[in-house]
Amino acid sequence: MVQQNERDFLERRHRASEEKARSATDPAIARIHGEFAAAYARRLEQHGATFG
Repeated sequence: MVQQNERDFLERRHRASEEKARSATDPAIARIHGEFAAAYARRLEQHGATFG
């Protein structure tokens, strides 16, 4: 259950970071959120999660 909770958390954070990267008006802020999204994606891959 802990692993599922962590996966759910990572998926939510990944989606939120992608959305913030898309909607940011400052390119530097968009880049930072994009980096967060990429980091969450790497963690999800380590968990074997698939997402799109």
